[in-house]
Amino acid sequence: MKGKLKIGLALGGGGARGTAHIGVLQVLHREKIPIHLISGTSAGAIIGAMYAATLDPQWIEKRYFEFLKSDLFKAIGVKHINRKKQVSSSVIGQLGRLVKDRIVINIALSRKGVIDRGKLIRAMEYLLPVKDFSELKIPLKVIASELNSGEELIYDSGDLVEAVTLSSSIPGYVTPYDNDGQIVVDGAITAPLPINCLSNSEINFTIAVDIARRGMEILDDYNIMELLTRSEHLTIVKLTDELAKKADFVISPDVGSAHWSEFNRVQEFLENGRKAAENKIIEIKKKLSDRNKIRFRLKQWIWKSL
Repeated sequence: MKGKLKIGLALGGGGARGTAHIGVLQVLHREKIPIHLISGTSAGAIIGAMYAATLDPQWIEKRYFEFLKSDLFKAIGVKHINRKKQVSSSVIGQLGRLVKDRIVINIALSRKGVIDRGKLIRAMEYLLPVKDFSELKIPLKVIASELNSGEELIYDSGDLVEAVTLSSSIPGYVTPYDNDGQIVVDGAITAPLPINCLSNSEINFTIAVDIARRGMEILDDYNIMELLTRSEHLTIVKLTDELAKKADFVISPDVGSAHWSEFNRVQEFLENGRKAAENKIIEIKKKLSDRNKIRFRLKQWIWKSL
């Protein structure tokens, strides 16, 4: 297959769920499926950059899991995010919840993020073995979102650490990049599955790894914040589904309804990424082989027609 098709790999965003990308890359690498260009959003940008820099998915797994045990990861404060809805039927319990929600809203109205982006930059410096796009072994496109224009921003040269940091700046959690009228945040806002930027003359086969959070609990005793969160979730899922239709092949690891902050489940996501790729590898190879045959026949027809 080498030297025939040019394969582009799109890695979607999803925080902790992005660990599944490592498992997928391990299988593609083992099966000698060549990747000629990677596009990544958020977690996909991180894992994509690590692979583009090393072409070594085993190293990525080791470095990534070392990072999760480091003080740098602890400083980001993900473990303090409360994902479990606490419901109480007592008057005091309901009042306490109302007060807590109002405090959260007041904080949200007065701050631009929970953590300073400097902490995220230091984390990226730890994870990435190179600092500039020019040092990568294969091309990489990193996606971020600009909130004033609504544009999908594509970075493929210059400061790699800065680009991946921008792509991973979850709005409301990480302070955004705000400069000269631009407010740049996580790439998943405009491109949860970064397939569009793989369209170029050299790439003629695209593989997308979809790690969108699709499982949803039934909303019962809900508040304003939960309504807004669910609405945003549905929008991202619907956009991801539409983007996935543009790929030649989609791998969808089982990540269930996991929140982006569930880093306690990374081993599960890693294994599910491997399983999803292994279950699809025969189909991928067949599709690549068929596509190569079509390209060969087309070239022969064009040659004879000259």
